[in-house]
Amino acid sequence: MEVAVQGDALVVTVPAEMAGAPCREVLRALSLPEGFIRRLFQDGAVRVGRAAAHPDDSLVPGQRVRIAGGVEEDEPLLERIPEGASGWPPVEVLFEDDHQLVVHKPAGVLVHPGGPEDSDTMAHRVAWYLQWQGLRRRARHVHRLDRDTTGALVYAKHAYAARALDQQLADGALTRVYWALAAGRLVPDSGVIDAPIGRDRHVAGRYRVSPGGKPARTEYATLVAVRQANGWVSLVECRLDSGRTHQIRVHLASRGCPVVGDVLYGGGPGAGAIRWPGGHALHARWVAFHHLYSGRRIEVEAPLPEAFATVLERLELWPR
Repeated sequence: MEVAVQGDALVVTVPAEMAGAPCREVLRALSLPEGFIRRLFQDGAVRVGRAAAHPDDSLVPGQRVRIAGGVEEDEPLLERIPEGASGWPPVEVLFEDDHQLVVHKPAGVLVHPGGPEDSDTMAHRVAWYLQWQGLRRRARHVHRLDRDTTGALVYAKHAYAARALDQQLADGALTRVYWALAAGRLVPDSGVIDAPIGRDRHVAGRYRVSPGGKPARTEYATLVAVRQANGWVSLVECRLDSGRTHQIRVHLASRGCPVVGDVLYGGGPGAGAIRWPGGHALHARWVAFHHLYSGRRIEVEAPLPEAFATVLERLELWPR
């Protein structure tokens, strides 16, 4: 199905296989939620030619269905790039088309601002990047990474893509795979940590496994483990079925294997006797999702940061 962004709208060219189908089927093919589809028709946002469309209107191949209002303009940012912002363009792009963007998030950068003092976040950098391309388009992150977590971060480049990717995230079709350096060795080497997570009332900004918390499920597999003079260090691959704040960090720490460098959860500078440069050793290694309009599976790999790769090489932790 051919889908293009034109101005503030998506324009869908009706394919031959949808001949005679009701107009609502085009919007369903965009992976939009049913309630949202109904509102679009009620608001007159769906048009075929110059006329407002009805959900039951029969489609003809080659017709263009225009769905307005899904592409938001962002405020101009190019003239106020903060001094010291690293590199240009300000993001490393791993995958991009008109609808989706996957970038490599570096350590030490927030995904979005928490207040006016946060002037160099991934939200700013992605906005700068799009405007550098001549696009005043507001992109939205589909999931989050902690400040010091590196790796693949998915953005939707318009509101309709955001709705569809949110649905994939909820359905488990958007897959996220992380690599963590853990201080210790998990027993068993692979399995599932299914333990609810809630706020730690005793330490600000910290979370813990708590019976009254929100459901959280992490699949893990130890890829390599090596014994050091003062204990084990493991390279652990984790897949998230949910996306709670600090989920992998909390779950691994709850098994006595905190992420190396994660001071908040017990993986401080000396954990695992690794010379770690700062922050924590957690990397979003892969993301995978269905392309919103072609249906093909998109798999994106984020290269390891130099410090992470160096430690794997030095400790012979690279998977064989």
